[in-house]
Amino acid sequence: MARRYSLKRRLLIRMGAIFIIALLLLGVGIWRYAERAADYSFDRLLTGASLSILERVFVTNEGIEVDMPYSTMSMLSLAPEDRAFYQVLGPDGFPLTGYPDLPLPEHWKPGNEPVFFNARYSGETVRFLLQSKLLTEQGIHGWVTVQIGQTRIARTALTWEVFLNALGLLLLIMSLGLLFVWFGIGRALRPLGLISQDLRNRAPAQLSPLEVPAPKEIAPLVNSLNTFMRRLQGNLNLMQNFIADAAHQIRTPLSTLQVQLDMAEHEQDNAALKRRLSKARELSKRLIRLTNQLLAHALVIHRGDTQTLARVNLTELGRQVLTEAVRDHAHTAVDFGYDTNVQAAWIQGDTISLKEALRNLLDNAVKYGPADNQITLAVHAQNGQLQISVEDRGPGIPTAQHQQVQQRFERLAEDRAGSGLGLAIVRAVADAHQADMTLSNGESGGLKVTLSFPAAEQE
Repeated sequence: MARRYSLKRRLLIRMGAIFIIALLLLGVGIWRYAERAADYSFDRLLTGASLSILERVFVTNEGIEVDMPYSTMSMLSLAPEDRAFYQVLGPDGFPLTGYPDLPLPEHWKPGNEPVFFNARYSGETVRFLLQSKLLTEQGIHGWVTVQIGQTRIARTALTWEVFLNALGLLLLIMSLGLLFVWFGIGRALRPLGLISQDLRNRAPAQLSPLEVPAPKEIAPLVNSLNTFMRRLQGNLNLMQNFIADAAHQIRTPLSTLQVQLDMAEHEQDNAALKRRLSKARELSKRLIRLTNQLLAHALVIHRGDTQTLARVNLTELGRQVLTEAVRDHAHTAVDFGYDTNVQAAWIQGDTISLKEALRNLLDNAVKYGPADNQITLAVHAQNGQLQISVEDRGPGIPTAQHQQVQQRFERLAEDRAGSGLGLAIVRAVADAHQADMTLSNGESGGLKVTLSFPAAEQE
């Protein structure tokens, strides 16, 4: 037995996995955003400090002087846990003041645009800014550059603060999303629960169609269940009809047979005893034929509902059935004939059911026709269809009764031998193959039964 799993749980796990992947991707984006936001905030402090230093760079007779403003240190003291470093480079690139060993980026040249970069200094990661100013005074022409740096402790703290706040909000949103998904899945699967409850509350024999509101995604399931129950109801009806028919049709012959045997048991006259046994033998034959035809009728209906049709060659099938009939009736004066205008007549069909239908047509022709009856089985291609027919030279059936004799247990006369199932079996086979069944009067006045099938596609 296959292991059962919860569809709701499986959907929730998959949605949770999608949410986790989204959370990881969004987390990376949030972290980068938090880093940029922290850098932007503290870079403004570095910019303000560097500009305040550049404003206090003067050219005097002695050269370039730097008057470090107090406001510079006050700006950087806004992050008291960080350390700050600075230096001022003259036009020749030599330090004028500050820390002379501060690192510079490779291939850097002074210019109007500020340059930010990260570097290791004094055992820590430091954020540096290079801000330059062009001097053209008293014979000095060149760039004066202020390099100012700050450790990243406060920046990292701000980055984590922004990141965790945003991540917390995102986790809250995703948790609410999963909760809504949970309720949404439960509501979406509610029709399945209604179907289960409907089926659980039904009586064993209640096979009526399901009538529950279902979305279009579940409609195919409901339609399949309804189709299955219709087929099950049909099989149940078939079984009930078979039991009812068998009880009704067999009870009377069995009772009559029992009466004949009881009377024969007490019969003293030999001639009368022979008559009783002869009647009992005839009743036994009729009972055997009736039983066989009841079983055959149930068989063809059952196969019509359960079997998958395959390619069948009607010409070959007709020859096989006719050969069997010739063998079975070799002791009679019946003349069997075969006629066809095609070498192969392929249809989609069930061989067993088709053979049963043809046997019944041939048996009926022998049973109800004259002793020297002429019976012809023909296979023809006509008007885009493939037809197989059985024609005899018997008394035929009045046209007004052609529909009546195709019903179960219908006979032309009550005193006429037969079960009334022969043509009903043929009709059931025709219906199972979506074939047309027609009764007509043959050229010799006998009955002609024709089955017309759509031709199978060429392989």
